Amino acid sequence: MELTLLGTAAAEGWPAPFCVCLNCEAARRRGGVNLRTRSGALVDDDLKIDFCPDTVVQMQQTGRSLARLETLVFTHQHSDHIIPQELWWVERPFTQTPPARPITLCGNAQVLKMVEEQLGDMPAEVRPYVLRLLEPLRPMVTPSGDEILPLPAEHIEGALVLRIRRSAARGGATIFYGHDSGLYPPETLDALAAGPPLDVALFDCTNGGQTVDYRGHMSVSGVVQMAAELRRRGCATGRTRLIATHFSHNGGLLHEELVQAFLPHGIEVGFDGMVVRT
Repeated sequence: MELTLLGTAAAEGWPAPFCVCLNCEAARRRGGVNLRTRSGALVDDDLKIDFCPDTVVQMQQTGRSLARLETLVFTHQHSDHIIPQELWWVERPFTQTPPARPITLCGNAQVLKMVEEQLGDMPAEVRPYVLRLLEPLRPMVTPSGDEILPLPAEHIEGALVLRIRRSAARGGATIFYGHDSGLYPPETLDALAAGPPLDVALFDCTNGGQTVDYRGHMSVSGVVQMAAELRRRGCATGRTRLIATHFSHNGGLLHEELVQAFLPHGIEVGFDGMVVRT
């Protein structure tokens, strides 16, 4: 299994376009891994998580395409995770190689409403997407055999974090996609503990080095706490890749400082274009 972190920033990106704070200016000077686009990920080449406004440039920067995409799953309805107007790029004339079969599009009720408004009165038989509702704690199996377990997030209404278990034919790896969220609700932790050990776990670190967490996101201390809890419950093992992502300039720590903060805890720091293999 190959997981590509296409983007690792919060809603405003980093550096933020209208901002010349110390953290944004430092990111501009340092460049490289400190330049972060809005969050999204690609699993192998057939399953995408979220479709943010930076998706086109992310695919260009990583040399990838979505030509083999089978499943598109959304965590929630914030505009840095879904830009429904750009879902049309799957159709002619925006592509000369449209998919042979409709893509399975999964999301909460708010996401599906946004997509329905875009598709309008298009008949179901010619739609490029088949819509599937994600409900907390109710697993869904995709047409290709992957199991997606939506779990409650501590974020906006209806927001989800995801446990994705790849089909046996695709290696069977298990991913926890744990952002956007503050400290995970008890039912989410219970469900993770009851499932298979995780190969990869991603955590929200929007608040970076802040000592006070704002609702809906975590800081370094929150990520460390949640990683320790997953280890305690046995769903994160010595083989699990633990990765912090979804960073904001308001968090105060750039990539190199984040690496030092997480190093004692065995947690990696995500960056745009990072590839995680299991």
